[in-house]
Amino acid sequence: MTKAPLPPGRLGLPWLGETASIAANNHGFYTERFEKYGPIFKTRLFGINFVVLSGAEAFHRFATDPAIERGSSDPISVEQIFLRSLALEDGPEHRSRKDVMLHGVRTREAISAYVPRMQAVMERTIDGWADAGWAHVRPDLERMSARLTGFMYLGDESDAAADEIREVGSAMRAAFQTIPVPVPGMPYGKAVKARDRLFAIIDASIARHEAARPGEYDDVVSRMIAAADEHGVPRAKLRGDVLHLIFASQGGYFVPLTLATMALGQDAGIMERARREVLEVAPDGPLTMDDLDRLVYLRQISKEVRRYFAMNSANFFGKATREMEIDGYRVPAGWGAIAAIHITMRSDDVHEDADLFEPDRFLPEAEAALAPGSYVPHGDGERGGHRCPGEDIVTVAVTMYLALMLRRGTWDLPDQDLTLSNELFPLPESGLRVTMLPATARAGASGPVDAG
Repeated sequence: MTKAPLPPGRLGLPWLGETASIAANNHGFYTERFEKYGPIFKTRLFGINFVVLSGAEAFHRFATDPAIERGSSDPISVEQIFLRSLALEDGPEHRSRKDVMLHGVRTREAISAYVPRMQAVMERTIDGWADAGWAHVRPDLERMSARLTGFMYLGDESDAAADEIREVGSAMRAAFQTIPVPVPGMPYGKAVKARDRLFAIIDASIARHEAARPGEYDDVVSRMIAAADEHGVPRAKLRGDVLHLIFASQGGYFVPLTLATMALGQDAGIMERARREVLEVAPDGPLTMDDLDRLVYLRQISKEVRRYFAMNSANFFGKATREMEIDGYRVPAGWGAIAAIHITMRSDDVHEDADLFEPDRFLPEAEAALAPGSYVPHGDGERGGHRCPGEDIVTVAVTMYLALMLRRGTWDLPDQDLTLSNELFPLPESGLRVTMLPATARAGASGPVDAG
C-alpha cells in the first residue's frame, strides 16, 4: 500500500530550518505559509521536523489524540522561560497539577470572590480616563493588568509591585522573538534574568501566604496552595505553575482589553448596542457574576475579539509518538506537531466571513453549533487537559471592563497609526489613543493622562 505523502512545505537548512523566520515574525510565519501551502504544512524549527496543523478537524485532533504527546518538542526558549511549568508535562502529572490550577482560576466560586477587587482596580483606571477626557490605552492597561496580577498572585497591588510585574513580563515576552542565546544584556539574556526575578517574587508571595492568618488572603495563590496540599504537589512545582499563570495573565488581560477598546471605537453600531445592554442590565453599582452572565452581547464581543485578532499563534508544541495520517498527510513518528490557533480561527473554512469582526457569530445557538476545534484562542479539548485554565476569567475581565467603560459613556479614536505591531501579541503601533465621550460632555481636557 502506498503511504500518504508528507505535507507540503520546506524544512530548510539542517538544524536551523526556518527558526530565524519564526523568531523574526511569529504570526507572519504561520499566515505566509498557510497562504502558500494550505492548512497543513511542514517546517523545521530548532532542529526538529514539524507538521503545522490548522482547520477545525486537524486542530481538534492535535488537542485530543493521545498519540500526540506534549512537552518534548517545545523550543528551548519555551522550556527555559516556563521552567518546571505543567505546560511542559503530560499524563497524570499534568492532570494533577492542572486541577490545582483550576481551583485558583476557573471555578465560579473563585472568580466570584475576585470580582469586587477586579472592579475596583479597573474603575481606578477608567475613572481617571473619564475625568481627563483622554486615554493612552495600552500603557495604562498594562499597568492596570499588573495591578490585577499583583492582587491575584502576590497580595500586593501597589504601584511598585505593578511596575515590577510589567517590567518582568515585557522582558520575558521578548524571549519568543529572538534567537535563544542567553547573552547578558541582550534580549534573551534579559528574559532569563527576568524569569529568575519572577521566581523570587513568587517565592516571597508563597511565603507570605503560608505565614498569613486564616482567611487573610483569598486569591489565586491561597487557593492553589490549599489544592496543592490536597494533591501532594510540592512547592517547587507549584512555583513553576504560578509563574506560568502570572506570565499569561499579563498578556491575557491587557491585550484583549486594548483590542476590544479599538474594535468598539471603530464600529459605532457595535458600541451603541453594547452600551444599551449595559444600561439595561447593570447600569451602576457593584457587578456580580450574575450581572456578567446577563451581559450576553458583551460576552459575545469578548469572544469575537479573541477570535478575530492575532493574540496566540500556536499551542505549546507536541510530538507524534507513532506514525499518523492527518487529513491525507503522513506524519512520521517522532515529528513535532503544532496546532496553529489564529490561522484556524481566521479561515473561511472554519468561520463564515472570517475576516469580518462580527460578535453575533457567538450568539448562543450559533456558538453551540460550532464544530470542535473552531474556537480555540485558549486551545481545545478537555479543561483538565492542555486547554488554557484562564479562559473563563479572561471572559469575565473583558466583559467587566467593557461594562465599566460603557457606563461612563463612549469613545472615539483620533487619527493615529492603528497598524498592528510585530510583537508576540500584536497591538496598535500608536498604543491606542482614545477621546472619552461621557454622557454629560466634559470640558477642559488638555491631553493624555497617566490614569494609573
